[in-house]
Amino acid sequence: MPREDRRIIFDMSETYQAVYRLSRKQEDSPKLIIGAIMKIEEDALDNNKINFFLSNPQDGTKGMVTYSRDFVAAALMMFCRGEGIPLPRKANKTVIIKDNELILRATV
Repeated sequence: MPREDRRIIFDMSETYQAVYRLSRKQEDSPKLIIGAIMKIEEDALDNNKINFFLSNPQDGTKGMVTYSRDFVAAALMMFCRGEGIPLPRKANKTVIIKDNELILRATV
């Protein structure tokens, strides 16, 4: 049976928008500081968490926020829906970090 493997690559700006929108909707999630994502990496102690390193160029503040991989996947899927990017409903979706970009991988 044929299988499908889709990868949707998000740049830093798109990733920021996606995570920011979902973090504002969920009251119990950590909030992003205003600024830009400088670096994205897997948490060294828990590979189910993703660390976002942020910087605000206007006032020089820097910070780090950690989200679960599931939260990030949900944020990226919500972004895709808002942008009209189709995602197969029954696909297994995972988040991959590569070259400081997030990739939403959907396999059917």
